[in-house]
Amino acid sequence: MSDLQVPAAIEQALTEADASLDRLGRALGQLADGDLHRAHRDGGWTVAQVISHINMSAILWLGDIKRLENDPDLDFVFREEVGHDLLGYPPPTIDLALKQLASTRRTLTTAGPAVSGEVLARTVTIPDLGTMTVEEWTPLIIGHASGHAEQAFEIMRDREFAPEGL
Repeated sequence: MSDLQVPAAIEQALTEADASLDRLGRALGQLADGDLHRAHRDGGWTVAQVISHINMSAILWLGDIKRLENDPDLDFVFREEVGHDLLGYPPPTIDLALKQLASTRRTLTTAGPAVSGEVLARTVTIPDLGTMTVEEWTPLIIGHASGHAEQAFEIMRDREFAPEGL
């Protein structure tokens, strides 16, 4: 472990989160697969979606920490970057979408290459996709993310609002 002195509020939040997630895990152990796909009677997320949200929120926050380590000018993160894209949240504006795209580009430029050789050499399994090193996965994952730009253009073309020349 590290010699870091963890602030008391963070230590308390981690302890409480561990207890809550342990309680949820024990409850899940008593459910059937189909139960994961049930939502509240009034609608909203399923149990599986809530668990996915918990997972993504934690992972995204840790990713934000890495971004902050590598970009001293970063002082803003979008709600999606902490896993908090609420149902019914107002839709983004073009201005917000442009800022998100610029933020993503900056993150890929500043934090993307800042990975130690030790981490690059680690083997990671992604269920249903395979097992490779971080060095092997990284270009695929970055390519997947950037490949969605063409998907956006296809939507624009299909709906006949694609800007000329792009």
